[in-house]
Amino acid sequence: MPLGNYTLRVDEGIAVRVCHYDESDPLPVHQEEKVFYTEEDYREFLGRRGWTCLREFDGGFRNIDGMVRNVDSMDDLQPGVLYRGMR
Repeated sequence: MPLGNYTLRVDEGIAVRVCHYDESDPLPVHQEEKVFYTEEDYREFLGRRGWTCLREFDGGFRNIDGMVRNVDSMDDLQPGVLYRGMR
């Protein structure tokens, strides 16, 4: 790389909290904070857990029809929101 001034841009990603459940209990077992930097990160995270998408935990984010929306893409995640994995 030639000598010179360069600008390094660092993507901060998007940080969300994810609830984990025991299959037999509707109450969350624990939560983890997760930062996604790319769509590939998001897909890999879902795949390792056998999930197809995330859903906002408290159901606060609803689409125009008033239904809770599944988050299929990292672009639809909201920072700091609590989500649960969906199979």
